[in-house]
Amino acid sequence: MAKKTEAAPWLDLEQQAYHAYREWHLWLVLRERELAARLEAMRPHDKQAEAEKDEST
Repeated sequence: MAKKTEAAPWLDLEQQAYHAYREWHLWLVLRERELAARLEAMRPHDKQAEAEKDEST
């Protein structure tokens, strides 16, 4: 019996590319949220430093 081969090995890659195209805007929103959370985590330290600076003057 002949060995069964894939009809089109590029179909899986094409399907992944299609889903990546359809979902890129969701990835951007999630990335923006992640970056905003990182910036927010850094701000309290900056606010505390400003408060200490204001108190000393």
